[in-house]
Amino acid sequence: MSIMFDEILTEPEVIKNAIHANEKKVTDIAAEVKKRKIKNITIIGRGTSDNAGLCFKYFAEILSGIPSGTAHPSVTTMYGANVDYSDHLFVAISQSGRSIDTLAVLSQANKQGALTVAVTNDATSPLARAGKYHLDLSAGVEKSIASAKSYIAELTVLYMLAIALSGKPLMPVVYSFPQRVEEAIELLPAIAEAAEQTKDLNNFIILSRGVMQGVGKELMLKLNECAYTFAQFYGTNDFMHGPYALVEEGVNIIILAPDGECSENFRDIATRLQLLNANVLTFSDNQQLLNLATYGVKMPSMDNLSCTIAYSVAMHLFAIELAKQKGKNPDAPRNLKKVTITK
Repeated sequence: MSIMFDEILTEPEVIKNAIHANEKKVTDIAAEVKKRKIKNITIIGRGTSDNAGLCFKYFAEILSGIPSGTAHPSVTTMYGANVDYSDHLFVAISQSGRSIDTLAVLSQANKQGALTVAVTNDATSPLARAGKYHLDLSAGVEKSIASAKSYIAELTVLYMLAIALSGKPLMPVVYSFPQRVEEAIELLPAIAEAAEQTKDLNNFIILSRGVMQGVGKELMLKLNECAYTFAQFYGTNDFMHGPYALVEEGVNIIILAPDGECSENFRDIATRLQLLNANVLTFSDNQQLLNLATYGVKMPSMDNLSCTIAYSVAMHLFAIELAKQKGKNPDAPRNLKKVTITK
């Protein structure tokens, strides 16, 4: 089918490798956080790694209660600011480990005495060597330019870290992640049908809320790079504070809506969009939400944190299928290289 798809098929094994490689490391990091009484987490990443970092923010705050925020590299690299990370757990995420701006900020955090963690797929990379701790994605060589398996490995190790920070043992839900991937892959016929139904649509508004915001941003990125389709992500409540004015008959919207804490919010906005005659593609395990949609993909039911795994795989598959329907090659996005170096 494609290199990207072939690598998605390896993700159950990738997850197992990532768990094995990092189970002790996340415990060690959590022990040092507790010993040093660290009360803040700062996260940095670019592109897909930034999306994984946004998921980690929710994992960490929900499971451990530690406030978590994002560092913007330009504050350091362009403006020369000396941000104080001295009492922070500083988590830098980069699949290649070669992003110059990410490395620059982590190096600053090191000098200030932060507890630094590098998350990469290359243990020999500059970022991996610079962090006090290194969480190895253990995903193997990734040939696809649009990252898929390394992103799933990032979600896995970051979820593990969040659990460790909570002081609890590694929960059985982590060991179920390979099954979550397999369940999403089994949805390929339904996902391919949704791509066929939406192949002539060229612009999408993507909506979700909570922990799924990182997944929504990841779908936005993959539609851009694989299918050359413009998309913009909004959290559902942010969407109501202005962008809602974009909605008119025929506007194209994708909703990522796992059943759970945010279901009432999803039902409210789906009802509003139906009344305005928007074209809505909904990914959900909630049949009521699917009934409100123009097109729907029935997702498996699971807890509202680990659903990030299954939905991310489904979003990658949708981007591949939409690219194919549009006559594009998801393995050869124009203007892009596998490793992006930014300063």
